[in-house]
Parts: sequence; C-alpha cells; structure tokens
Amino acid sequence: MKKNLMGPSAEAEIIERILRLRPDSKAKWGTMNATEMLYHCNLCNQQVLEEVCDYKKPSLGIRLKKLIVFNVLPRIPKNNKGPARTHTKGRINDEQFDLQLKIYIDLIHRLVNHQQPFRSIHPALGFLNMEEWGFILWMHMDHHLRQFGV
Repeated sequence: MKKNLMGPSAEAEIIERILRLRPDSKAKWGTMNATEMLYHCNLCNQQVLEEVCDYKKPSLGIRLKKLIVFNVLPRIPKNNKGPARTHTKGRINDEQFDLQLKIYIDLIHRLVNHQQPFRSIHPALGFLNMEEWGFILWMHMDHHLRQFGV
C-alpha cells in the first residue's frame, strides 16, 4: 500500500509540511483559503476519532470505489466534489488560523496514537481497517497540503 499516516515518520512529515503553511498561503486550486482548509481537515479528522458509526451494508458500488481508491487512484483529483466535501464558508475566518493549526497538529497526534481500530464508517468507502484509514487520512491531508504548495 502507498503512504500511510500510521506508518513510520509519516506524522513528522505531515506536521513539518503543515508548519510551512501561512494564513496568506494561496491555493493552487479550489476556493478555500488556508484557514478554511485547516478547519475542513480538522472536521474530517475529528469525525474519524469520534468513531461515528453509521453502518450500512457495503454495496457493489462501495466495493468498486474502494477497489479503485486503494489500487488504482494515485491521489485525490484536484477540485474533487466528493461526498466528504465540507463547506466552510461563513464558519471560519483568518483570525482563527493559529487555533486551527494547533487543533490540526493535536488531531494528527491523536490519530497516530489511537490504540483501537477506528469504528467510523467512511461516507464513500464504507468500513475501513486501520491500514486503510491510515492510507485515506494520508491521502486526504496530502491532497490539501499539495493544494497549498506545502
């Protein structure tokens, strides 16, 4: 499997990259600013930790998406309008950049040090094991870090 947040040195790499982000960093694509991106990632990561368990029997479509994501897709496409898209406009402002950055780093530590399997259900991919969650978390954060050139 590709890079994984739960893998060796991944936590340090993600944190090193996010610390290069600035409140005025410009996105290479999309409409979010840096603070909104941090907030978006924080919401997604918090949902994984809260272990929101909304189990649905995996359909053929979910199994097919999972197969593509884990075996074919090299990274999340730019301007993805997938099911986990979080609308941040009106919820966050630039004065909250430092707070959102602190929360982001704290959530990374909590995800990496989580001892039990996550029980959350991914909105598009269904149930994921720890290795799959680590890959998806890495893929999502890498997508947004690349969006801002860090």
